[in-house]
Amino acid sequence: MRRFRTPILSACIVLGMLLPGTARAETADEILVKTDRLTNGWDDLFMRTNMTIIDLDGSRKSYVFSIAQKGEKRMIRFESGELKGMSTLVLNRDSVYAYLPGFKKVRRVAAHNMGASFAGSDFTNDDFAFTSWPATYQAALDHEDAQNWYLRCTPKPGGLKPPFPVAIAKVDKATYQLMGYEFFDERGQKVKTFQNSDLKDWGKGALRTQVILVTDIRTGHQTRLDLSEFKVNQGLPDSDFSIRELEWGR
Repeated sequence: MRRFRTPILSACIVLGMLLPGTARAETADEILVKTDRLTNGWDDLFMRTNMTIIDLDGSRKSYVFSIAQKGEKRMIRFESGELKGMSTLVLNRDSVYAYLPGFKKVRRVAAHNMGASFAGSDFTNDDFAFTSWPATYQAALDHEDAQNWYLRCTPKPGGLKPPFPVAIAKVDKATYQLMGYEFFDERGQKVKTFQNSDLKDWGKGALRTQVILVTDIRTGHQTRLDLSEFKVNQGLPDSDFSIRELEWGR
């Protein structure tokens, strides 16, 4: 005997398909992957920024530097002030090299110095070698509000070594942009905060915040980055990310 759905039953099925909230919600890990892809998922990128180091007495020092990135690799070059000519090459988290113009030599950054200050700022060598959230952390939803997700990130089993054991990443729901994050130490004490603001469309679908304010909670010391240039998919050659280029491409 052939059975027919009643009009009421059919209407309920259709209504259930159309009601909001019936689709599977994204997991925290999926949000983190999407955010990282929008941040780092370009063939290559180039940015120029002004870094201002703010001492506790209110005095300031500013330097202009550029970052070229391709995959895990980064080339960082200082272009002004007393640090002009200093460069850092990140091949991966375990291979970081610095060119010091005063010595005219390339030196490998030892593992025990990765947590040291980068050029006197509140960034560390580890911060600049940290290029992939999903390869380093696994995520769980800590909490959310109307505008943002707050993802609790802990070390990913078998992943890259994280700069800190716990991070809370703030992700904008509308754009999936990383609008800030906080790092915590092994005791659960907050160590550093990164506040990202002034989101801008730089072309080619590339969104990036223009301002990053880093605060060392332990000291109150701050560093501010003001992004002035951001380009993606420029076709940067692999040769731009070599020790030879670090030494001779000044």
